[in-house]
Amino acid sequence: MLKRVLGRTGWAVGEIACGTYKTFDVAGSAGQAKVAALMRANLEQGVNLFDSAPMYGQSEANIGHALGSGTLAGAHQALIATKVLQQDVDGAKRQIAHSFTAIGGRIDLLQIHNMAGWRTILPYLAELKAQGRIRATGVTHYDPGAFGEIEAAMRTGQADVIQIPWNLLERRVEQRLVPLARDLNLGVLVMTPICPLFRRSGLLSALQDVDLSPWRPYGVTDAGSLCLKYLLSKHPTAVLLPATSRLERVASNAAVSGPPPLPPEEIARLEKRF
Repeated sequence: MLKRVLGRTGWAVGEIACGTYKTFDVAGSAGQAKVAALMRANLEQGVNLFDSAPMYGQSEANIGHALGSGTLAGAHQALIATKVLQQDVDGAKRQIAHSFTAIGGRIDLLQIHNMAGWRTILPYLAELKAQGRIRATGVTHYDPGAFGEIEAAMRTGQADVIQIPWNLLERRVEQRLVPLARDLNLGVLVMTPICPLFRRSGLLSALQDVDLSPWRPYGVTDAGSLCLKYLLSKHPTAVLLPATSRLERVASNAAVSGPPPLPPEEIARLEKRF
């Protein structure tokens, strides 16, 4: 897995990371075993960042159980990202304390989920970073209508990472957020690189009948991996967060990592379809 530097965090992060929305929200001992298997498969492929949230159900607890089991080779090198979704600092403190407990006392990247209460809570996250309780801060939102708020947060100097929606059907981040992140040396995590939150089936459906043979030399095996290779080729430092519950999909996602990138004419051809 090719590594990328996640902005001013300085972390070397696999360019394909692991999203956990829905896929890690599984209950019981069987659920714990499933998440441990998925984390093991990701780590074996060189994936070293796992992104969760309290709103992802059992995800945090399952990650914590897997990390604490002692059965994951390379677990000590994993980076754990999670989020806080509260409107006030007192609520944030309670939720963050719960996350620390669930994950096992360790949070590397703590992000404002959907920009909730960010003007109050982002300074608090900066305090936690200064105290050494977390290593980096971030802001996230899935809705382009919130991009103005994300930009305002970026300009405070208190966010190290942004997490944004970016795919062939949603490219508005290219107008302001991505260039600003480059200028400010902020890390860029990409949510929904394959399945947009809106029109979830639209992207893969539109690519269903595409002849993939021209892209196979680039590690592309299916429409999903084409979506990943497209974004990796578009941006030299963005880290993608696909989520999957299928072990075989972990491998096919990782297969698009590394050179060669799609050439500009192939990127333009893809974008022209949308």
